[in-house]
Amino acid sequence: MYVLLWLEFSLLEAKTLSIKAHSIWALNFNYYFIMELQKIGVLLPQSKQYPTMAKEFMNGLKLSLSDHYKLCIEGIGLGNEAENIVNASQKLINQEEVVVTTGILGHRDLSKVLDFFDNMEESLVYTDFGATKPLNLDSRQHIFCNSLDLYNATYSLGKYFIDKGIKHVGTSTCFYESGYGFIEAIQDALYEKNEAEFSGHFVTPLHPRENEAELMTQFVDVTKPDVLFAFYNGVYAEEHADFLHKNKVNSSTPLYTLPFSINNKILSKYPQLFDTTKYISSWHSNLMTDDNINFIASYKEKYNKTPSIFSVLGFENGLIINNKLKKKTNSTLNKVLGPRGIINTDITTNRFSPNQHLWEIKWVENSYQFQYTETLTHNNIIKTTDNDENKGWHNSYLCH
Repeated sequence: MYVLLWLEFSLLEAKTLSIKAHSIWALNFNYYFIMELQKIGVLLPQSKQYPTMAKEFMNGLKLSLSDHYKLCIEGIGLGNEAENIVNASQKLINQEEVVVTTGILGHRDLSKVLDFFDNMEESLVYTDFGATKPLNLDSRQHIFCNSLDLYNATYSLGKYFIDKGIKHVGTSTCFYESGYGFIEAIQDALYEKNEAEFSGHFVTPLHPRENEAELMTQFVDVTKPDVLFAFYNGVYAEEHADFLHKNKVNSSTPLYTLPFSINNKILSKYPQLFDTTKYISSWHSNLMTDDNINFIASYKEKYNKTPSIFSVLGFENGLIINNKLKKKTNSTLNKVLGPRGIINTDITTNRFSPNQHLWEIKWVENSYQFQYTETLTHNNIIKTTDNDENKGWHNSYLCH
């Protein structure tokens, strides 16, 4: 694609610029300058649970990129078919001639997609949610991952429990979330030095039983956990909130969750229910850093709405791409500041593992408030695997 810059000078302007000519009776003349835009490929999945996810990602991406780029977009369905993703990537690389590809990918057969980019010696800056143990990218020369890192967040939460002397952890989840890597992640932390253990696991089936809330109460009464770690998402998070509304087990047992387990819709429906609930997340709009405050202000100014975590991921990917392309002429550029902190794009893991923060939900003056509690200290430990296992449902948070 090309941009056409049109510069028009009048006779007065010509005199001002001291342009001399023997005959300058014409009132105007036109000068045309042509500049080619660099192309960036974008792979976007669909999500039944979060239908605006791709749009929010694109909003963030556009906000951080200058007008010197053209975005070439390819849809990849639910992102669970490696062949479809590779075909879309081939079109972007061979037909559109993009200089780098970005987008949101899942975990199913991910290594096949990464192999394609490595073999083609093409750059990929991808985002995932980290619901399973992340793939090792140490040997991937052309690939960088910007993740929510939910697996390592869960591991950090397990270490936090140990630091606080919490010995017995109960988990509460659904069939959908239990298939991913969260139980494995917190198990790694609890049993690494046998400092803590599970008191039990409560898993809601695909179709909840009529007395599901009562069964959860029985589970807590029998297993007596020091804390209850609940991880749900989407419609299952709404079901879970309804169970808690009926049984109130979180009034006697401290409740900890992942960021997708509680949303604004749930909080609006159940006032006061989640008072004192704590959850772990690498980002919140209340994160009081200059870069996050500036990002939110810029996003609101351009789109007239508050950004989501998907907007953050898109924005950060744009920052990483800008940094990557600038490094071709300036090798000293290796760090960028995003809403979630410093992104060092030269780390040996080829992965951004952000700080994970513990937040507390408080019911104050008839409304919920989100209070920063502390930054967990175990986020520098990045758990990875070489196995590309197809755990869980097709892709976390994409299909329900």
